[in-house]
Amino acid sequence: MDMIYRFKTSTPTTVGIAVLTALAMQACGGGGVDGGGTGGTEPPAYANGPISGFGSIIVGGVRYDDSAATVRNDDNQSLSSSDLRLGMVVAIDGKNLDRSLGTGVANSVVVSSELVGPVTASVVATGDLTVLGQPVKVTTSTVFDDRLVGGHSAITIGSVVEVYAVYDPTTGTYTASRVEPKSSASTYKVRGVVSANNTTQRTFRIGAATFTYAAGAAPAGLADGLLIRVKVGTSPDSNGYWVIASSDTSRPKPSDGVEVEVEGVIANYSSAASFTVNGIPVNASSASLSPSGSALAAGLRVEAEGKMTAGVLVATKVEVKKPESSGGDDDDGGSDDSSKEYEIKSTVQSVDTAAKTFVVKAGAQKVNYAGATFKDGTVADLKVGAKVEVKGRISSDGTVVNATEVKFDD
Repeated sequence: MDMIYRFKTSTPTTVGIAVLTALAMQACGGGGVDGGGTGGTEPPAYANGPISGFGSIIVGGVRYDDSAATVRNDDNQSLSSSDLRLGMVVAIDGKNLDRSLGTGVANSVVVSSELVGPVTASVVATGDLTVLGQPVKVTTSTVFDDRLVGGHSAITIGSVVEVYAVYDPTTGTYTASRVEPKSSASTYKVRGVVSANNTTQRTFRIGAATFTYAAGAAPAGLADGLLIRVKVGTSPDSNGYWVIASSDTSRPKPSDGVEVEVEGVIANYSSAASFTVNGIPVNASSASLSPSGSALAAGLRVEAEGKMTAGVLVATKVEVKKPESSGGDDDDGGSDDSSKEYEIKSTVQSVDTAAKTFVVKAGAQKVNYAGATFKDGTVADLKVGAKVEVKGRISSDGTVVNATEVKFDD
């Protein structure tokens, strides 16, 4: 579960069609975020994070019914629920959040990636990629599109990929939740922290990449330390600089009184009473910390929950997350116990008994059932049209879910 927001309030909000994720640095409304209201009477909810399951979609441990939701990407292009995939980072604006049941209803889903660009370095053994000058970490939970047969090892230098990720502003590192090929990209993009800002030369850096802009077209608020999202053309200029086509620095912010749960990386750390997670100010001076004995510091991935008061999340609980293991190439095709568990509730689309795999309609995801335990049925019941609930972990190449349990659903 990565960079998750969940908001709950009795104040009506509006679902704007231009809702964009905090990961993409786009403006958004709804779910108790400043700037609007839904106009409904149901308690609104907002979630932001990678998809960890289908049937409908699971984000932050909550299953959101997306049957009536509008789906868009961060360029406001219409998609459908069938376009959603495991590991994609989404923003959900919805209602009827029930924490005890782990359910909610999505009104809108916006898909957003952190990087689109060319690969200039790739080390499979250590799980390292460099994309558009940015360091990307591949972990045992990273999902690879099945067009990348072999996962990380299928990525070649010079190829263009799209990376969904958790961004750590303290190190400039992107921990990938999903990687897809993007050879058809007409523009590249990156979200990161500005450094080496030079107003005379009209240049700045994000990671190892240098960006430039036209005279009089400096991004709003441009300064070192600014978290910004930029889109550029697919070729640098004669100096090797990437020319900015558009930029955005706005971020959603939960309204006062909203119950919030956010998971991300601690930044701007001064003390337990003053830091940010995904751009949200947090005061955890009175929060209970887990595991017991944990201490907060910049760069830690945490989950904080509490209520917004005077523009600050006053946390009642903060959980420090264990770092995910780096990816690497191994040949056994099995799952890694340290990887995240994914859940799928869907209908079987096809079955390959020789390979012991099947494909579900939700995201056309392939599942390996060789090591699965079957409930409410047997392997003989695994047929096209069967309704199943799957629990499992991603394979070593990141393309297949290795099921630990397959349950048949009526």
